[in-house]
Amino acid sequence: MDPEVPRARWSGTITPMGLAGTEMRRAKLRFGLLTGAVALLVFLVLLLSTLSNALVTSLVGALQGLQTQGLVYADSARDNIVASRLPAESVAAVADVPGVASAAGLGTFTTKAELGGEATEVQVFGFEPAGPGAPSGLSSGTLPQEPGEAAVDGGGVAIGDEIVLTPGGTQLTVVGLIRGAQFNALPTAYVSLDTYGQAVADANPGLPFVPINAVAFDVEDGQDPAAVADVIASTVTGVSAYPLGTAVDLIPGIESITQSFGILAGLTFVIGIVVIGFFFLILTVQKMRAFTLLRAIGTSNGRLAASVAVQIVIVVLVASALAVLLTLLAVRGLNTGIPVTLQPGLIFGTVLAVLIFSLLAGLLSIRRIVRIDPATAVGAR
Repeated sequence: MDPEVPRARWSGTITPMGLAGTEMRRAKLRFGLLTGAVALLVFLVLLLSTLSNALVTSLVGALQGLQTQGLVYADSARDNIVASRLPAESVAAVADVPGVASAAGLGTFTTKAELGGEATEVQVFGFEPAGPGAPSGLSSGTLPQEPGEAAVDGGGVAIGDEIVLTPGGTQLTVVGLIRGAQFNALPTAYVSLDTYGQAVADANPGLPFVPINAVAFDVEDGQDPAAVADVIASTVTGVSAYPLGTAVDLIPGIESITQSFGILAGLTFVIGIVVIGFFFLILTVQKMRAFTLLRAIGTSNGRLAASVAVQIVIVVLVASALAVLLTLLAVRGLNTGIPVTLQPGLIFGTVLAVLIFSLLAGLLSIRRIVRIDPATAVGAR
């Protein structure tokens, strides 16, 4: 009889999935504890990232969602739209700059209001309905087109509700609801620039003129918004101009918030990968005798290494499913006063990253398996 026949028969019956599944069934507690630990770590990464996104959106979502390619501030505002004051003539000056396709004014202020039957602070944004700078994220209704109309994010209002701004007594009718467009974590009302001007004048009797806070601009086809912004800053006196993304990033405090949450989420992610890598390395060392015997009967290094990879994939996927469920429950139970949403893209990116880096960490275990010498089967330990 060919001595290789029995070895081929035995090795052929051992599949990576079968070997991985058999071991996991025999060590349910060990793998269950690992799965639970990984689930908690993935849960922390998802929750921290979700809270970070929600906090940043509640602070600067109004600017992030503007339908414009760039913003112009007064150069004395230190890149803060609230501190910026520009005369209405600035819109025409920006529109005349080469490369600018269109420009429109933006105004914003914080005021008291009767909102949903309660007195609270609201942020009011005025924009030109026909120009750049309109909000995005409309979930129902329409954007304001007529005087006295408003689209609102937050505050628990419904379409048809009345909002009274105080002081001044300006009345607004809610015609649309927006999501993800708050500013300074306050309920935010979007109105036409004419209504904005009337509200400012009503609240400040005797005001000689109503300034705007910024100019939103779009560029001509083929033009670079950053290059056009530089031309605006050098052509129009007393202004600073930025592409929209840069203007959002420059808002005071946003970078530090993003970095703080990013560091926490990153450390949690690294800890999770280290836990997975060392667990499977220790497990491999404990199973060296079994792996050596399997190599002695003809099982290839590839099959043994694949069994470890299969176990890592199963642990990470099951743990990720539990983590997503925990995160959804946590998000629903949060009472932060800001809209918190778990984004599918965040889930996919986090799970994929954990899976890839876990498999890379598993290379430590696979390296030990590849170095097994089948000739040591008699004395394996």
